[in-house]
Amino acid sequence: MAAGLAILVVIFGVTQSTNFIHRPVSPSVKSYEETILKLSKEYGIEDYAPLVSAVMMQESHGRGNDPMQSSEGNYNTRFPKKPHGITDPRYSIDCGIHQLADDIEMAGCKNPTDIKRISLAIQGYNFGDGYIKWALKKYGEYTEDNAKEFAEIMAKKLGTDGYGDIHYVKHVLRYYPYN
Repeated sequence: MAAGLAILVVIFGVTQSTNFIHRPVSPSVKSYEETILKLSKEYGIEDYAPLVSAVMMQESHGRGNDPMQSSEGNYNTRFPKKPHGITDPRYSIDCGIHQLADDIEMAGCKNPTDIKRISLAIQGYNFGDGYIKWALKKYGEYTEDNAKEFAEIMAKKLGTDGYGDIHYVKHVLRYYPYN
């Protein structure tokens, strides 16, 4: 009995430390499922719809008028380019999926289980396209260490205390079923 419990504890501990516990998305994110599927199909990333949901979950838990936090992104042309500038959830999702589609392509993702390249794409969603280009040129891939390096470079360049979320990939992938 004690040996069985010890094995369970070890398995749970290993699962915890490698981040394999999948967490479900919120009911608010699920309420956008039809919109996510439709727009993902329009942008050619229908197979990545669960990734869109995972990004939305990290960004806003599906709450507010800018659930993809797309206000400052490349594709927002209708609302102020400031945090929470978008006040139309569907438009936010459209802008976010369009950006994520670009990031997936730029990162060279092969399929929804290509976690290595998906990690590069989603860190690019958080940091901007410049990160993907920089990481590919300098390192050929995403790593948490190079995300930290890029964040430090950008913070210094912008004169800020920080830049983006260096743990963004882990934060998103906990909601992604293919992780």
